[in-house]
Amino acid sequence: MEKRKKPPRLETPKKQYTLHDCALYGIRGIGQLIHLLRWEGSRQELEDLPTAPGSYKAWRNDKGRLIQAVNLKETNGWQLRMIQARIAVLLRRVMPPEYRHSGVRGRSFITNAQQHLQDVPSIKLDIKSFYPTTTFQHVRRFFVETMGCAGDVGFLLAKLCCYQQRHLPTGGVHSEVVAFYCHRQSFNQLWERVKGRGGKMSVYVDDIMLTMPGASLTDLEWARRLFARQKVKIHPGKSKVLPKRSVKVITGVEIRRGKAGAPKAQHRLIKQRFDEIRAAASATKKADAVKSLLGHLDHVAQIEPRFASRARGTRARFKAMMDLGTG
Repeated sequence: MEKRKKPPRLETPKKQYTLHDCALYGIRGIGQLIHLLRWEGSRQELEDLPTAPGSYKAWRNDKGRLIQAVNLKETNGWQLRMIQARIAVLLRRVMPPEYRHSGVRGRSFITNAQQHLQDVPSIKLDIKSFYPTTTFQHVRRFFVETMGCAGDVGFLLAKLCCYQQRHLPTGGVHSEVVAFYCHRQSFNQLWERVKGRGGKMSVYVDDIMLTMPGASLTDLEWARRLFARQKVKIHPGKSKVLPKRSVKVITGVEIRRGKAGAPKAQHRLIKQRFDEIRAAASATKKADAVKSLLGHLDHVAQIEPRFASRARGTRARFKAMMDLGTG
């Protein structure tokens, strides 16, 4: 097939509405769904698309994690990506709760961490395998029970959203927002508990942070049971209580004495990359170290703007070297 351009990024919605006003709400017929998804083929072709040859590819990343994503080199994969992006865009237009910080206009990993500057204990919760845990049944139930879609419409939407009719794909453009709404009831129940204690809660994809007076292991266990009812596991090794006055690292941001900054580990990596550049035995290795360095500098600059000028200066300094490495 001919070489394709990269798919467009998801829109950042400016106008937002309630869930009941979402275009996906209350769809009663497949024809209505086909029109909404802007599908130009037949109903059968749409139903066959998620399992058609070439629609998905799967591989393991550098950390050994299994990734499933649409195959943009194939027509079927490209078409499925456009469908999944359409679903994501419609759900992202729904007004998010104040505690959700991923995939929301004007919010980020930084605003997520800034919710927890108070000098009180915090609880860090990590949902284990968030997308693989969000099953076909979770997605179908969301579209039928929460969104009020007809049974066959909900089934088809779940089929379009899920990998091999099993779970949300780990590399899906739509997976974050769909997973959130599949488990929104649990998130809301947790939020009501935290709010009732005068605390703060934030959710960034599968990372949940609670900061409230008296936060304890009892609250962590309550949250674990809450999600277990939805057959969702809280990761035991990554979930913990952070005592008052302790240093908190939240979505890559360090909270120390009520102030947000870049973690010390990031500063150490920057120094390490400079050392690697000086010691590089070849232009290619030096260019690789430069790219890594600039990535770390850009990350730190987002958290601490005073590093922005350093990042710009370093980028200009090594521009020729980067061009050599990518040529």
